[in-house]
Amino acid sequence: MSRSNNNQSRWEAIESILGTKLPNLQSDQHLELWKDTSWVEEYVKNILEKSLPKRGQIKSLSKEPSEIFETHHFVIMKMNMPDNANPIVKIRTDQVKIEGLSGTNSQVVRLPCHIDPRQSRASYKDGVLQIKMKKKKFNKSYHEVPVRYL
Repeated sequence: MSRSNNNQSRWEAIESILGTKLPNLQSDQHLELWKDTSWVEEYVKNILEKSLPKRGQIKSLSKEPSEIFETHHFVIMKMNMPDNANPIVKIRTDQVKIEGLSGTNSQVVRLPCHIDPRQSRASYKDGVLQIKMKKKKFNKSYHEVPVRYL
């Protein structure tokens, strides 16, 4: 088998693994492609970015821009609100539900980590709703559980 046929079969194998047709290159470019595989990393990164949702991403039912960020001990969410908004904030360990935005619409926001809902605070000033939530501490030690033999 000649070298160009061998490269062609490798190229076809990559296309079958990726499930897509890659651009045709000249045979000399095939050799350069095998020497520098950084394009594969970039290609896979782009595909994953398009297909996976970003952590802490807010899918907004309304047009108000929002943001979530973390510190060492807190998760903080900021949301621009219309002037006539009267938000009702409900919090669980993994998400925040905001009601009373516009009409009967509510918005659910997934949090990037678990928080303690009882230690959360919300404030509203100058059209910005800010919710500060304390991260939940996880006890990393094991707890022995008795086993009942039947």
